[in-house]
Order: sequence, then C-alpha cells, then structure tokens
Amino acid sequence: MCDRWALGWLMGLVIIAVMTVGFGCGGDDGAGGVAPPTPVMGTATLAGTVVAASDPTLGVSDAVISVVDANRSGLSGAGGSYRIENLPAGTWSVQVTTPRSEHYGTANAEVPLNENETTTVHFAVLPLDVSVPEQILLDPTSATIDLNGQITYRTQLVSASSKALDSLEPTWVVTGGIGSMSPTGVFTAQSVGAGQVQAFSGSARRTSTVVVVSPRPPQINSFRLNPQILPATGGQVYISASIADGDGVRVQDAKVQVYAPGDRIIELDMQVSNPETAIACPGLVNCYRQASYNTTFAAPANDNQPTADGVQAPENYSARLLVRDRTGMTSTSEFVDFTVQGIDQPPPRPGL
Repeated sequence: MCDRWALGWLMGLVIIAVMTVGFGCGGDDGAGGVAPPTPVMGTATLAGTVVAASDPTLGVSDAVISVVDANRSGLSGAGGSYRIENLPAGTWSVQVTTPRSEHYGTANAEVPLNENETTTVHFAVLPLDVSVPEQILLDPTSATIDLNGQITYRTQLVSASSKALDSLEPTWVVTGGIGSMSPTGVFTAQSVGAGQVQAFSGSARRTSTVVVVSPRPPQINSFRLNPQILPATGGQVYISASIADGDGVRVQDAKVQVYAPGDRIIELDMQVSNPETAIACPGLVNCYRQASYNTTFAAPANDNQPTADGVQAPENYSARLLVRDRTGMTSTSEFVDFTVQGIDQPPPRPGL
C-alpha cells in the first residue's frame, strides 16, 4: 500500500487579508487547542479552515497546522476552523497533517504573513486514495480586472502518470494584498494593484498574474452574430455576448440595437445564457458581475423590388451591444454587420 503521508500531500491556500493584531511564541493555538497568548503589535495571525480537496465545503476537524521553523501549531476544531496568533511576519512553510482521519492526508504551502494582518488560508487535503498531483492546468494565467470584480479559475490536476484527477480543487494563495480566493477557485478583487494567484496541489504549483485596476465601464469581452449572411427569405440571427463588470450589470441593462433598412432601429433585450456558472451580484436578483448573454433577431425576407432583369439588391443590417453597469458607466461594442441576400439573378437564356 502506498505511504499514507505521500498520498495525502497537498499544497495550497486561499488568502483574504483583514486588519488585526498579534504576536507569537511556541505552543498550540486554535480551535481544540490551548488558549492563544495575548496578541502583541507588530506580528501576524494565520487563520482559516482545513477542508477536503474533493469537497471544499466539508471541513476536516482534528487536523494539526504546523508553522515550520516558528515552533508554533494549531488544531482545527468543528468545521475545520483554526487560528494561530502572534506569528512573526514573513513567508513561512506551513504543514497540515490529519492524524485522526481515515480519509484524508496532508497539505503543505508557503504562506506570506503580513505584519498586523490576519491571513486566512483554507488548506485542502487530498483523499488518501488519490494519486499525488504533479501538474496543475490553470486558466486564466493572467488577467486584468476592475475593483470588486471576480474571476472564476478553471483548473485540472494531473498525476505523474498523466492521469486527470477530476473533481478535486487545489488550494490557493493570493499575494500582493489584491484580494481573496474562495476554496472553490473564485478570486474577488479587493484592492488596486498587482499580485498573483497561486494554485498548489501535491508537488505542483501554478501561478496566474493579476492586475486590479480602478472601476471601469463594463468590459465587453465578445459580441458575435451567427449567421452573418442569410438567404433572401430571411431567418434567425443568434446574438451572443460576454460581459464582465466589478459593480455588476443588471440583465435589463444589456441590450442589442439592430439598425435595419429604412433607418429603423430595433432594440432587443438580452438574457443570461449561463445562470448556473455566471457570477452574480451579492444579494441582488438578475444582476451579474460576469456572465454570457444571448438573444435572437428574426430577420424578415428581403423586400427589395427586383430590377427588370431580375436582380434583387441585398438588405444590409448592423447590430451593436449597449451595456450599463449599476454605477451608470456604459460601454458600446463595435458594429457587426449582417446581410439578407437578394434573389439570385436568373440564368441567361440558352442560345437559339
């Protein structure tokens, strides 16, 4: 049987910085341990939960969280929660073991601790029956996002034998004080600046660079029409878009304008096409920080009169996307053209 320690190896953490105070010396802290010493100015606190990599909503109790070389440790309590105060600021190697668990192994991560701050880390421990990951596939590997915006990261853990390890989350580290990461891979931008989002699992590490900027107008990441050439009889045009905004866009504030022949402007409402995976505005209905949208336009048949020799001119349309976020900032896409073709000119008469 494979070594239990090796099978349980997982590196990772999610960081959410909030202001606090603390100072440290040796001893056990946290839920289930000895009461922590009195906080002292100038040092840091490490807190969070120990969770299952196979289900980040499941806390693992009785895990030992050891801050290597600082001679400090804590014990996770009910729900996997722990807290270790009075740690010297700096970057520390932290190891998590689960000696009383029959299902989960260990985790390991490099944790940066800032002076007078609490760093929240959710350590994800792998199931014992899972191979140790040696590679992490991560998307995106770089991103620019406005303040309060969110990024949903997609990951795939891969074992040494190139086997995909499905339904497992890595653990996350956020550096630069730019925001926080959920155990399920959603980054929330909380401060303007540049930093990194790091994913850890087993012996693998992957990094994404992130730049957080001041609030911007809605970001129209894509705007597409299909098809862009229709027959003379007309037909359905499928319109899709991808929109991101840190303040959130209400569904009713994303509209398509179709410029039709005869100087007509037709306005179409959009709907969210991915409500299960879109990032909603906290506490608001029909409002999204990141989502895909779609609608359809029923292009009528070409009604241009054919010429005497049977040629019918095409009818040309243009469409654009208009978006307004909750603060009133607006964005407009470029125009995308589409055409309803004319009836084909009849073939020439055969020679007499």
